[in-house]
Parts: sequence; structure tokens; C-alpha cells
Amino acid sequence: KALEIKPDYHEAWNIRGVALVDLGRLEDAIASWDKALKLKPDYHTAWCIRGVALVDLGRIEEAIASYDKALELKPDYHEAWYNRGVALVDLGRLEEAIASYDKALKFKPDYHEAWFDRGVALVDLGRLEEAIASYDKALKFK
Repeated sequence: KALEIKPDYHEAWNIRGVALVDLGRLEDAIASWDKALKLKPDYHTAWCIRGVALVDLGRIEEAIASYDKALELKPDYHEAWYNRGVALVDLGRLEEAIASYDKALKFKPDYHEAWFDRGVALVDLGRLEEAIASYDKALKFK
């Protein structure tokens, strides 16, 4: 008897979502990720990328909830921490954003994007010396 191989349909829904984003069809992409997550609720990558699309649609609170779900499943997921920080900046919650960037950097210390965006948030808070130190870290890595 031949070995029966069943495709991972959750991954197909995920990749379909990515393709839909490339077409600019964000709502359809989110629906695709929702189907992936229905099949595999612990699919942290889908939770994170879903959050990115939600930010692009201006649905920031929903995006943060999506990132939080990804982080509940994988607490060391640096990309989710970083994206969460970006979303928090969009809401003007700069201190929380910096804390999220710091978490991303805890797990990926050479993450130059997080160092840079951390610097931007620090400038907006008027903490210029800290911002310069953050930019220096970004430049060290990129």
C-alpha cells in the first residue's frame, strides 16, 4: 500500500494570503489567514503576517491582538515583537512600542530595523541621547 501524503492545507491558505497581499487584496488575504488559523490555531507565523495586513488596513488594535496571539504561541518571535512595536507607534503609544522593540532585540540583538525604529520613538519622546545610541546600534549592524 502506498504511503498516503496529506497536504498541509493551512500552509496553502497562508501562501495564498501572501499572494493576495501582493495583489493588494488585503481583506481577502486576512480571510485566507483566518482559514489557515481555523485549521491550525497555533500557527504563529499566520497570526503575525495577518497583523501586518491589518495594520495596512488601519485596523491597528486588531493587528496588536493578532501579534499578541503569535507571541502567546511563540514568545521569542522577534518579528512579532517588532511589528507590535510598529503598530503601537501608529497609536502614539511610544513607551509600549519601545518595550516591544526591546523584546525583539532581546531575541535578535542584531535586528537593525528594531534599533532604528526604537531610535525614532525615542526622538519623538525627546530622549535624544538614547535615540543616538539606538541609531548607533542600527548602524553597527547595517
